[in-house]
Amino acid sequence: MTMSTTRSKRTRRPRGDHAQLRKLLVQRREELLRQMHDELDDSRPDRVGARFDDIADRATDSLYDELAQGFAEIATADIHRIERALEKMDRKTYGTCEICGKPIPQARLRLLPFAELCVACQREMEEEATGVELGVDARYRRN
Repeated sequence: MTMSTTRSKRTRRPRGDHAQLRKLLVQRREELLRQMHDELDDSRPDRVGARFDDIADRATDSLYDELAQGFAEIATADIHRIERALEKMDRKTYGTCEICGKPIPQARLRLLPFAELCVACQREMEEEATGVELGVDARYRRN
């Protein structure tokens, strides 16, 4: 085997991996949509016009509504990320870091199939956003 043959095999992604990841993404999207639909059904008040005599009941209902809204916002964001990943698969750009252009490792894509950044770029972006250096704890760094 020549050096170029070895290198090309290493950088090429097998189609089966994308097919599996596509299946995972589609399943996750369907699951999120179903959960959101179920949450909406559960949050529809059977209590329209009902009188709440107990302040604890009102507080519980309010808390449940806030939690359901929070879940819907998170689920919607995840659905958008999944849709972008599926579009990238169609355009053959899936699995490439949007910042540095390097391939995102398969292990990362299996854990987070809608990852748009490699670990190094994700870490750098989070460090810039928070102003806190991530990674090795300062107690363990060598001076």
